[in-house]
Amino acid sequence: MANTSGSNDPRAAAAARLRRLIPIGAGLAILIVVILIATAPRSGRGVDATATTPDAAPAVASTPTDTDPPAPDTSAAATTPATTSAPAPTPAPAAVAKSADTAGGRSSSGLHVRLHKVDLSAPPLPTIGGLDDPAVARMELEFCRQGAGIVRIPFANIWTTAKARRQAEAWYAARGTDKAGSVDPPAEEFRLELAKESLVPMGGQLITIPLLSARSITVNGTELNLVPASCWKSDGVGRFVAEVLNGKDEPIVRIERTWRLDEWDIELDQQIVNLTGEDLAIRWSQYGPPNLIPDRARYMDRRRMRFGYLLGQEHDPDRLAGVVADGAMLLELTDVANEGNSPVLWPNELSREEGYELSWFASTNRYFAMAIHPLLDAQGRGDVAFGDVVGEITRYTSRVNDEPVILTGLMWPGGGAPDATLKAGGTKSLSMGVYAGPLEESILSGDQPYKTLNMRGLILYQMSSFCAICTFQWLAHILLAVLAFFDHYVVFDWGVAIILLVMCVRTLLHPITRRSQMGMQKFGRQMQKLKPEMDKLQKKYPGDKKKIQEEQMRLFRERGINPLQMLGCLPMFLQMPIWVALYAGLYFSFDLRQEPAFWGVFQDLWGWPFLADLASPDHFFWESAEPFKFMLWNITGINLLPLLMGAVFFFQQKYMTPSTSMSPEQETQQKIMRVMMVVLFPVMLYSAPSGLTLYILTSSTIGILESRHIRKKVEAMDFDTIAPKPAPAASGRAAKDPKARAYTKMMDRRKQQRNKGPEKNFKKRK
Repeated sequence: MANTSGSNDPRAAAAARLRRLIPIGAGLAILIVVILIATAPRSGRGVDATATTPDAAPAVASTPTDTDPPAPDTSAAATTPATTSAPAPTPAPAAVAKSADTAGGRSSSGLHVRLHKVDLSAPPLPTIGGLDDPAVARMELEFCRQGAGIVRIPFANIWTTAKARRQAEAWYAARGTDKAGSVDPPAEEFRLELAKESLVPMGGQLITIPLLSARSITVNGTELNLVPASCWKSDGVGRFVAEVLNGKDEPIVRIERTWRLDEWDIELDQQIVNLTGEDLAIRWSQYGPPNLIPDRARYMDRRRMRFGYLLGQEHDPDRLAGVVADGAMLLELTDVANEGNSPVLWPNELSREEGYELSWFASTNRYFAMAIHPLLDAQGRGDVAFGDVVGEITRYTSRVNDEPVILTGLMWPGGGAPDATLKAGGTKSLSMGVYAGPLEESILSGDQPYKTLNMRGLILYQMSSFCAICTFQWLAHILLAVLAFFDHYVVFDWGVAIILLVMCVRTLLHPITRRSQMGMQKFGRQMQKLKPEMDKLQKKYPGDKKKIQEEQMRLFRERGINPLQMLGCLPMFLQMPIWVALYAGLYFSFDLRQEPAFWGVFQDLWGWPFLADLASPDHFFWESAEPFKFMLWNITGINLLPLLMGAVFFFQQKYMTPSTSMSPEQETQQKIMRVMMVVLFPVMLYSAPSGLTLYILTSSTIGILESRHIRKKVEAMDFDTIAPKPAPAASGRAAKDPKARAYTKMMDRRKQQRNKGPEKNFKKRK
């Protein structure tokens, strides 16, 4: 019998050895896994990435809102030594993505942004444009690696004061001549900056956010912060590149940002490239136009945010209506800064309800705009819709030194839409144009692509959105067109053009003014003749105002006196729309900015600031270097024209108004009107544009001369005899005089009401 014991069976010996090797192999495998986990790169690399789970709300995760502050720059270059010395806030620990998908053989787990060394001692990055010759470049773009954005945008030949502008013109004219060394350029502090990087409070310090800088990119559910300077490599003048890597440091996505400058337009060529063989889910977020620097005078802070939009495919499939920019969809700075309002600016309730599509978005101040828009060719051809680049616009609000700071966020796709799919090896273009220039009619109405995009709608002669119709924009356009005609082709001076406009308006209103003032003079003379009889009525019916009024009307009718012949304040009311429209036009028109009156004679002879800028106060006695607050006004100097305007009003009220018999109540009302005209009106217009006060002062002076001429004509008329009681109309026919006919009908109605008596009530018979 064969021996079958285990000690001699070779299969049993092999099984025993296998049982001893299995625990050893399992232990080695566990040890290798632990070593790999301990030494593998962590998601986000600490400071440059912030991971989010796929089921997180994308609209909040990648756009700046009131509850989601801007992504901080935790690199060495992120803080501003001039404003803070506190260390940068410690970033939150990066979460690990839930999935470990593969992308063309490359894992999409452990995503992070490639980091580059930041040399703080390195010179500033090369700029685009220049400030030396306005004929070569309108502005200069200063860049930084932080978010691959713009530090500031100064203009080559636009200045904050009229004095600096005149000095710059003299300096440019002297260059290349023998007077080149005798004229100095203006100080850099007077050079106008359209916008600059914003300072926002975060973590107890101020963090800088460059203009139009990148904020974040989300790849397969992982959001990566692109603000730190270490994320970007400068790859040429105005060109920046960032790369998204996986846990094995393999490139997954490349982001390219290239800036170009063309006249007033900044082109941002922005590409997101998929470097894998598989589709990726992406979401892009960057900063948009912030609130611009306010006007120096700050007489009225009219910084706004505006939209140009299309009616949508349902209402206008062929785009026949073009871009709509009528000022209806307008947000004042106070509306945007109100934390109680929705942080989402677009799409808003109206655009969703009507199906509007975004075409452009702008931030404006009194004279300038920064507007993002789609790229069109030189002939203005291309897609005017912007929804494939900007799906949602949000805002983040803060305050620094008691000044509002508004940052806008641009996200694609919109917050309510799922992440976009970037095809394998594909490229997504998020390029845009940025208009950074003045609100000048000739540019926005005549140059492309602004003409096609109807960006002329950015020019809005409107004091506030609360009462838009009250500013008579259509009238402001007409008045400015007339002024421009006088300035360009007749007198070549805006101040004299305003005086000519006054003469045109007074000539058109002269028939009404003449009839009104002649009626006032006639009525005053007639009332003086009737004063004894009026006094008798007061004594006959003491305390009975209704009876006195009826008897006065009877007396007026019998003597042929018509109070309506004065036309009341009709001439004044007809001029008020002109004043309001001219006020808005002079305040917002870039053409009148820093334009002197009377060919600049005061500045050429004595360097006097008087009427050096028709869009600012006249500065007769003195001009301050910086505006200062006094009660409700920002004072920039001591002005003369408002004081002269009050003196003219006083003279006009005291000496040119005809005296009439008035009751005590009427005399009190007259005194109140005098105080308003003589005191309150000049006070309210003390810091108004000098072009407006020049118009009102000239108009009032011409009005005094006109009244004197009319008074002489009235004095030559015979009003000594009071007209007798008119004869009754023949056989039911009304009087031919329309004034007498009106009074006859009015008195007949009153008699009928008196004779009618109380209404009779008839009881129903049983």
